[in-house]
Amino acid sequence: MFTANTICPGVTHITDAMGVSFTLIEGNDRAVLFDTGYGTEDVVAYVKTLTNKPVTVLLSHGHHDHMLGARWFEKTFICEEDMEEFRMRSGELQRRKVIKQAKDRGVYVPDDFMTAPVRLPDPLRFNGSVGLFDSREEDLGRLCVNVIHVPGHTPGSIVLHVPARSLLLTGDDWNPCTWMWFPSSLPADKWREYMLELVGTLEKAYGEISSVLCSHQPKAREGREVKEYLDFMTPELMKEAPAVDMGAPIETYQIVRGEWTLVFDRAKLFKG
Repeated sequence: MFTANTICPGVTHITDAMGVSFTLIEGNDRAVLFDTGYGTEDVVAYVKTLTNKPVTVLLSHGHHDHMLGARWFEKTFICEEDMEEFRMRSGELQRRKVIKQAKDRGVYVPDDFMTAPVRLPDPLRFNGSVGLFDSREEDLGRLCVNVIHVPGHTPGSIVLHVPARSLLLTGDDWNPCTWMWFPSSLPADKWREYMLELVGTLEKAYGEISSVLCSHQPKAREGREVKEYLDFMTPELMKEAPAVDMGAPIETYQIVRGEWTLVFDRAKLFKG
């Protein structure tokens, strides 16, 4: 069962039964859907209850919890650097893991979940830049969205910026609990450098970021929080962080401050 929060005019943040969130941004003429969730529910049917405008589906990155819902769409887009991640995470092994997770949570899984095709997305093409980062603008009709390639959580991660709403959508490039320990993740220090550069560039060009939407939070966070988080998670703290067992053969460490957590692969530090 989907739930939705209206964040501001034209922006609806949706959470699926598995607890992951994605966002519908609607202008006068058309809309963008940023991610599609786990795919255990018919995302297309639900989005049609929210808008009758044409919808372009942009995937923040290639991990299963954000893109298996692409099974319900004829066409989606992803950054080319995450195509291989998409192929791997949409395969049989990952779907079996999702079924187990869903059963553990009491979430219904459709009978065709294992067999339904998940179409390979089209590559997202960029035609501009925001500071150091490749970008493109989506004009939705009196509301524009900047689509920005910011490598971090994965090499092909994208974020969205809606200047008219002072809103940043970070995908998994930033959550209050941010994971930078996957094999394809950038070194945590390089990710932090990129995110600081992104926030600084956007605020210099467009003014203060008031709100942030991320993929594992059902409601908006204050814009200042992402800056405070990044300022806190210094390379010095990364060097001193204690180990944490993530159940994978990776040298994972974590920094925790209240509800903030950063989990990262220490072996990659200072190699980006």
